Amino acid sequence: MKKLNLFLLSVLVLCSVTIPAEGREKPSPADTPLSQQEKLDRGFIRVQTSAVSAFLSWRLQATDDEHTSFVILKNEVPVNTAPLRNATSYRPTLAKPTDVLKLVTLQNGEPIDTIEPKLFNDATHHVIQLKQPSGGTAGTGSEANDYTYTPNDCSVGDVDGDGEYELIVKWYPTNAKDNSQNGYTGYIIFDCYKIFTGERLWRIQLGKNIRAGAHYNQFLVYDFDGDGKAELICKTAPGSRDGKGQYVSEAATLDAIKNVSNGADYRVSGGRINGGHEYLTVFNGETGAAIHTIPYMPNRNTKYELSDAKGTFNWYMSSSKSDTGSYGNRGERYLAGVAFLDGPDKNPSAVMCRGMYTRSYLWAVNFDGEKLSTKWIHASLEDNTVQLTDGNGTTTTRTYTKQTGGTNSHPRYNAYGQGAHSLTIGDVDGDGCDEIIYGSATVDNDGWMLYSTGFGHGDAEHLGDLDPDRPGMEIFMVHEESPYGAHLIEAETGKVIWSSIGSEDNGRGLAANILDKNRGYEFWSAKVDNTRAVDESKTSIVSSTKLSMNFRIFWDGDALDELLDGTNIQKCTYNTSKTSIDRADMGVYTSKTAMKKFAEIAQAGGFTLSSCNSTKATPCLQADILGDWREEVIWYNASDPSQLILFTSTQGTSYRVPCLMYDHNYRMAIAWQQTGYNQPPHISYYLPDWIESFRGVADDIPDCVTTLETQNSVVAERQYFGTSGQRLSTEPTTGIYIERIINADGSSVVKKQIK
Repeated sequence: MKKLNLFLLSVLVLCSVTIPAEGREKPSPADTPLSQQEKLDRGFIRVQTSAVSAFLSWRLQATDDEHTSFVILKNEVPVNTAPLRNATSYRPTLAKPTDVLKLVTLQNGEPIDTIEPKLFNDATHHVIQLKQPSGGTAGTGSEANDYTYTPNDCSVGDVDGDGEYELIVKWYPTNAKDNSQNGYTGYIIFDCYKIFTGERLWRIQLGKNIRAGAHYNQFLVYDFDGDGKAELICKTAPGSRDGKGQYVSEAATLDAIKNVSNGADYRVSGGRINGGHEYLTVFNGETGAAIHTIPYMPNRNTKYELSDAKGTFNWYMSSSKSDTGSYGNRGERYLAGVAFLDGPDKNPSAVMCRGMYTRSYLWAVNFDGEKLSTKWIHASLEDNTVQLTDGNGTTTTRTYTKQTGGTNSHPRYNAYGQGAHSLTIGDVDGDGCDEIIYGSATVDNDGWMLYSTGFGHGDAEHLGDLDPDRPGMEIFMVHEESPYGAHLIEAETGKVIWSSIGSEDNGRGLAANILDKNRGYEFWSAKVDNTRAVDESKTSIVSSTKLSMNFRIFWDGDALDELLDGTNIQKCTYNTSKTSIDRADMGVYTSKTAMKKFAEIAQAGGFTLSSCNSTKATPCLQADILGDWREEVIWYNASDPSQLILFTSTQGTSYRVPCLMYDHNYRMAIAWQQTGYNQPPHISYYLPDWIESFRGVADDIPDCVTTLETQNSVVAERQYFGTSGQRLSTEPTTGIYIERIINADGSSVVKKQIK
């Protein structure tokens, strides 16, 4: 099946055709519209891994096609005898530090561009030198505590429109707190840096009225107004200062905000924030200047209005326990993401979320380049009631009575109590508009419910093409409350593919394609034993081996995921004799065959690699931000927290894949990766089925392959496949599809059919 899919997709890639929507089960997985793709340069990098060896890597861009190839020049002389077609990375036989290396892009054999690489400043990694903020003391008297700063979550965006990503760094005070914990905290600070020069473009400080912690400080970096430059959007408060040193209140149009007292301190005993205005601010990504500030919706008392009142609303939603502003737990848990709610040809919205254990609010906000405005506010008020408020303030209420999973003893029909400590966003129903997967509930692009499984709250969820033989994408999620366990569902419908009931908090879980013995992803979790596979037998047990449940990453150059946990990356292989999964530590190749593990690199370099977010042990960032399609990982140096350490894979690969950031599902995941309990990104397509279709094309292959004829054969079976390689149950009546004809003698041929 895998080989067939690869051939079918190669056939289609060679043909310049427009595929009618009715001829597909779903939009083509890698066919993210150009209007949703950032205008990036080649991301051409050079890692001088030794005195005689250099590794070169660059992006395959979305506009490249089968006629795009590459030549490497060393001191103006080509080093490859034929144009490079099957990968966008290369290690010359000999390359000294003094040798000048360049990349020539060819289109139809003609050179169209010649560029020089950005140079890593170390043989195995790149150090980004930051300007660490000074620490201080938070609180007074018996509640006083000292803190310093370490780098925490990061994100990327092209803030100046030059085709390169800049890095936005969230500085975390060492006394940051979970919502359930008392304690004063230092201020949250955001910096923006150029990756290769280390230039700091600006610094934003949120001030004393924004508490520091994983659930408080969600931020979004994306081009919201379509001008080719990314902005930053986050929650702010009186006292927050922008990258120019001005109070964000000065960027408001409401007089009540402009006239606020920025010296006011709304912290109460225990360091919690109870009272004072709550804002949302959009910042210019290039300068850090606040562009517009508006009231945050809803406020701590669930009202859609500006208010400085203390929190009196009980977010626990029961008289048995109080959770008002003085405790500030359930009502102070936030999430955030970017979503194209009106389709690929419109600007995206920021989706700012409040509440997950009981009431859940999702606020879609647009930015037109000058002002922020409400698109809609979704409020799941009770377990079956949704109140939707549009941008004009008109409110409509609907009652929902169905769920796709869950239990009758614990019914939840909307997003009430369904949220997770993360979210994910993607077009799950194929209408060109994004949906928000809010834990066990999925909210449609118009703000109404698409469905609810009813399985309740959890920590982690994963959206991708987990089952390549099932149309569309799937979601795997683990649960922190009854009925606990985990579930695997169809992302479009919420239909339960597999579920397991547990008896306690199942706090961690991961879905990743780690084994080539199975078709589809494997998935596992903390409290549901065994690693299972999405394969022909559907969710069969693969092994009882306990695996890490943190991040997955493309690292070594094959079509499979590796596992990233803490400051290490591991390769998984299946041990047939022991029915177990073996793991091997990975690292950076200094030549074609020699590898240094990350721990060895740190020891040799005299630094200490550190992940962030305490026991979650997540990277500062994992994303495909440079070079070819393999992902970069950024950790920080615990011995000197003013340094970020960026790693890229220098292992050879035979595959040519477009930059992962061009895949919509993946790019949205990089935008929300920093939110709540960070989760890894997933692409929208199944890489083993797609990877071959992006490889180079030999000169003797025609521009369009149409049919391969059968002669004198008895047909035993006919199989049909969609344009992305999915098996179809019946022959389509319209559109473009692939027919595989299996003959009685065992031979087979493939035809592209158009009806």
